[in-house]
Amino acid sequence: MPETLRPVEKQRVAEEIATQLRRLILTGHYAIGERLPPERDLAKTLGVNRASLREALKKLEHLGLVKIRQGDGTRVLDFMQTGGIDLVSHLIPLAESGNLAILTDVLEFRQIYGREVARLAAQRATSEHLIRLREVADAAAAPEVAPEELLRLDFEFYVALTQASGNRVFGLLINTTRSAVLASAPFFAQLLAPDVVRKHHRELIKAIETRDADAAARIADQHLSRGRDVLASFAPK
Repeated sequence: MPETLRPVEKQRVAEEIATQLRRLILTGHYAIGERLPPERDLAKTLGVNRASLREALKKLEHLGLVKIRQGDGTRVLDFMQTGGIDLVSHLIPLAESGNLAILTDVLEFRQIYGREVARLAAQRATSEHLIRLREVADAAAAPEVAPEELLRLDFEFYVALTQASGNRVFGLLINTTRSAVLASAPFFAQLLAPDVVRKHHRELIKAIETRDADAAARIADQHLSRGRDVLASFAPK
């Protein structure tokens, strides 16, 4: 059933409007270059006032999704040309509705990112960083950890690894995806094999302890490639 606009509640009105319109744009319901319905029509459909609608449209313009021009209305932009890294956190939840191509791209980036972060961590990690990595690995190794909690801990392991890399831009990138990944925890937890995750943590810590950057990069690369393989098994036959 195609997605449509629906009336929104009074609290957080502008954010809810932006969420609905953003999803419709990212899924192609509104095509690149297409003009959104006139403000008065959108406001009526959503059951909101035009001030809240304009605030929402400004949010979309800030994300690089639309361009607002007086006399021309609001047109959809090619977000691959105008958007920024913030859009990743909005694209990830779309994978749950069957858009596996988006998640394939995310996992490909994750593999490259994780490999290079592991390499840098092996070169730069302090004793405090190693303590934190071991703490997270120990928590993940507990037998009673549920799949979604293991997902959270695995993500925290890579947050700690990123901190050990000493690269602040990498840190901002992983922060960008954190909330989106954890909000979709039931879906992403399907990609994890608990024993494999725990073994990976231990092997990677050992490589970092011995300052073997090449081994750390190889361990991360091989492990993270598994997520792409598992995802491929979800695709329709």
